[in-house]
Amino acid sequence: MGSPNRRNKLQLCIFGTRDRRLKQEISRLLHRLQPVITPRLPPGEINIIFVSNRKITELNRRFLGRNRPTDVLSFPLTQVRTGPGCGWVVGEIYISREQARLQAKAAGIRLHTELLQLVRHGLLHLAGFSHREMNRLP
Repeated sequence: MGSPNRRNKLQLCIFGTRDRRLKQEISRLLHRLQPVITPRLPPGEINIIFVSNRKITELNRRFLGRNRPTDVLSFPLTQVRTGPGCGWVVGEIYISREQARLQAKAAGIRLHTELLQLVRHGLLHLAGFSHREMNRLP
């Protein structure tokens, strides 16, 4: 059982990448966003899952009825317990590596920068922010 402070925070589980630097940058991003998103989300874990275009197309079709790839999908969950000794999962964010690569190239930015923008976008959507509200946040 964790300390009370740990239970009141959001934690990340990152899947689909072995890039330690990216994982560290995502953790720093969550730390910066905590004051904005924590009041809107229950404490628990957020899964960030990097997937292929094929997988994100399947998810987009299944849950949004759109038969095409997208860059990021956010799914709030009502505190799903993942198993003994595991925490509560309060949401999942799926990010297409292929779409991120295409968008980074088109924008002339680093892939890591694009991936972090997509993680930020997904976290803010998970917390219930609209695109208009997101544009006003620092």
